[in-house]
Amino acid sequence: MKRVHLQAHMIAQKVLADVSPQFARCYRLPEGHRNVAFFSVDNDDVAFVAADDATKKANIAIQRAQATFGGLKGSWSKLAGCVFVLMSGPRIEDVKNGLMYVNDFIENHCAMGNFDGIPQFNYYAQCIPRVGSYYRDLYDIPENSAYAYLLGPPVEANYALDQAMKSGDVKLAEYFYPPAKVNSGGGIIYGTESACRAATETFINALHDAFLKPLAY
Repeated sequence: MKRVHLQAHMIAQKVLADVSPQFARCYRLPEGHRNVAFFSVDNDDVAFVAADDATKKANIAIQRAQATFGGLKGSWSKLAGCVFVLMSGPRIEDVKNGLMYVNDFIENHCAMGNFDGIPQFNYYAQCIPRVGSYYRDLYDIPENSAYAYLLGPPVEANYALDQAMKSGDVKLAEYFYPPAKVNSGGGIIYGTESACRAATETFINALHDAFLKPLAY
């Protein structure tokens, strides 16, 4: 079975300048953050990592990032996607820059894939060399650490995540209890870049083995 790259897509995006005080209170925007941007993507996991990546390049903060129940098929609108993400910034240019970097990551840098082009064998496994402020604060990951976002179908992902954790000196920042809102499983690990890259490869290879031999134990 060969690895096939899958492309995620931005579905909808909007910016709001100088939001009302009531809106700012809804999202508990930081002092001075009265400008926001929000977006939806057809894959929630890619959106989360893209949002974290954007915090390293634009003067923004992620205020909400939430997957939708059931993903695309459970949406009220074809534009709702699998996720809702809202970022804020002190200037409208800041949130526009944030969206630009999110789009760039989704279009050019995401590492979603499957084996042999078979939709039932999808996974998302990506090592990020340096954590952004969103995941650093959310998961208490040390500054300048690398992290890996490892996700797949619930049974296979649990099998693969354990092997990835045993592959080197990495720590678990977040475990996605299966089945998640979009019927997946996995976790976020962190450590050195080399350890996270090795764990990512181990995870993908273990998923491959699990897909080939689903009833073996």
